[in-house]
Amino acid sequence: MSRTWKILILSLVALSCATSAFLISRASSNPALRQTQISTKRDIEPRPRNLSLQPEALRVSRVLGARFTPTARGSSIITGDLSFGTNQQLATIVRRQTENGESVEIVLGGRTLTWNCAEGVKGLPGIPTPTEHLLAEQLILDSPDQFVLAQLRGASYFTVARNVRPADAGDDYKGPLWTMIRVDEPKQNENARPMSPWRIYYIDAQTGLPDHIEYQINGEVIRTDFVEWTEQNGEKTPSRVTWSSGGKKIMEYRATTISPQSLMP
Repeated sequence: MSRTWKILILSLVALSCATSAFLISRASSNPALRQTQISTKRDIEPRPRNLSLQPEALRVSRVLGARFTPTARGSSIITGDLSFGTNQQLATIVRRQTENGESVEIVLGGRTLTWNCAEGVKGLPGIPTPTEHLLAEQLILDSPDQFVLAQLRGASYFTVARNVRPADAGDDYKGPLWTMIRVDEPKQNENARPMSPWRIYYIDAQTGLPDHIEYQINGEVIRTDFVEWTEQNGEKTPSRVTWSSGGKKIMEYRATTISPQSLMP
């Protein structure tokens, strides 16, 4: 580097430092500028979210991990194999918490599907097919995180029953007991409402984790089971999920890699 360029660079650095010092000094003596700095900082920082509106959701959030604190914005990347019928594809699910819930992106077979509560399912590029729409909703909404975060978009929670056991359980039944909680989607944003306006979550009374979900689509009862779980850095996530109807399995998702939840204060 020539001597002339070195002198020019040093001059620019000195000028930059002097300018910064002047601006800092001016800001410290100017109340209006100090207020602007404070306002900007507040705009950048995540606003606290009230995740204690629903006691049952709050209890589940504490079991799942620390990603549901009022000012945290948890995010995760889950990659796994999605099987339906004889078809198997690699599916990556990216979940990002937002002020009013979640923003989710699914990459499946070279196709990208997105979802948020304001817009519903979208395709990149083009409009999702009915099959893609259904698939995306099931992967996104059949989630323990959605049980916690649905309250932020105005969903209502109703405890149907406690200490529930299977209908065919005998007197010597020693399996899990569940708390049945129905979550109804809000009536606003009709165009973005899910294909099923409600879901019933079965919360295991012993572990505190969702065991399975039931809902209806076009009169057909769908059951989603959280078969296996994984825990990383204290964050619990389903690693194997199955969907069935009429006792017949119709789809399964097995996670092969789950990134640690990154908490953004």
